[in-house]
Amino acid sequence: MKRITLQFSSLLAALFLFAFSCQDHRDPDPEPIAEDARIRTLEITNPGQVINDLNFRMSFEKVGNRPISEYGLLLSFKSINSDEFATVPTLGNEFSSALKFDHAATVGEHVKLQKSVGFDDFKTLYYRAYAKLNDGKVVYGEAMEYTPLDVPKFGSFTLSSSQNVPATAKLEIVGLGTVEVEEYGVAYSYKTTDGGVINDDPKLADKTVSYALPVSVKEHSVNLPITGGKFNKLNARPFMRLKNAKIYYGSVKSLNGN
Repeated sequence: MKRITLQFSSLLAALFLFAFSCQDHRDPDPEPIAEDARIRTLEITNPGQVINDLNFRMSFEKVGNRPISEYGLLLSFKSINSDEFATVPTLGNEFSSALKFDHAATVGEHVKLQKSVGFDDFKTLYYRAYAKLNDGKVVYGEAMEYTPLDVPKFGSFTLSSSQNVPATAKLEIVGLGTVEVEEYGVAYSYKTTDGGVINDDPKLADKTVSYALPVSVKEHSVNLPITGGKFNKLNARPFMRLKNAKIYYGSVKSLNGN
């Protein structure tokens, strides 16, 4: 009986040592598998009445577990009679530019609004979502294209003043387009003192003055009515009101008073 007891004790001791040895020499947990983000390019949309205010959109189907340093859309503009564009934009391509988004990368749709995009500057826009990872790798979405409405094209727009006229706005029309225009002119805002209020982004809700219809390919000039004939600073931009009630705005120019 004593012999059996000693054998049993030896067996228990051996099992204990084996179990302790297994726990003490456990293999380390495996490294997590690196998982890239998965993204989609979404259609460019127009959010309201101003036809050249554009929502640039993309979405994260999956963020992955590799850090993302930046993301957004890659843009490549095709102008008339130009071959300096990329139908499939890539980061680092000389004919592609990055529109970086501001917020943290999260699953779902991301939108960046660009106001008063110049339709005069391009015939077709090629665009594509991208996400750049910390290690330099770039993940891409599908390449898509956007063709702007063929509105009459603005050329140069200048503001000037003279001894007898406080402000004159000259607008060059360089193309008639295919969209019928109901009105075109200048939207403007001005202040008369350093501390006065002025709109840096003048719209039709501010002051307006119209050029004579019909629209024609040439330079058009109009004097801007200024109460009292003097101002401290003036902001102005050309506009078009289309037959479908949509609005198109050009770029803002500024003029300092005397």
